[in-house]
Amino acid sequence: MKFFTKFSKAKILFLAFIFTISCSKDDPDAVNEQEFISNVILTIESADGTSQTVDWDLSEMNSQTINLKVNTDHNVGIRFINSSDPNDIEDVTLEVIAEADEHQVFYEFADVSVNVTSASNDTKDGGRGVLLNSVWNASSMGTGLVRVYLIHQPTNFNATTRDGLGGFNDVAIDIPVSIVE
Repeated sequence: MKFFTKFSKAKILFLAFIFTISCSKDDPDAVNEQEFISNVILTIESADGTSQTVDWDLSEMNSQTINLKVNTDHNVGIRFINSSDPNDIEDVTLEVIAEADEHQVFYEFADVSVNVTSASNDTKDGGRGVLLNSVWNASSMGTGLVRVYLIHQPTNFNATTRDGLGGFNDVAIDIPVSIVE
């Protein structure tokens, strides 16, 4: 009986030792924590010099509308901000730029027709624009919505629908759009 107890203790210690060694050799990949985003800021500039800034606070009800002119190119820049600590406001856009291969901005319009292309100053991952800087051109007057997405780890960067892009949403907000003459 004593032999069995000593053998069992030795066996348990040996297995614990092997387990410890095998686990310590396989360091897990670092987990990339998702950044908190409190505000989405869009800057819209038209070819005639008209400028508008929309600061969309994700924690509040917002009443701003994006105003566009029909058949006019509008340069649109987007920034993602973490202002949860007023003493340490962070521009999360810098992380999106650094991880361009893992992010895509996507704009989905309802009840209005707006063509979106990557701007010449857009952040690129290879030949693909991330759409942090884009050009919008509305083909007709009207009112509607734009759903703005920041997608993390899309599975298909060539898709033309949100579902087709895959991945998951870091941001998904709806902003009213008004297109005038």
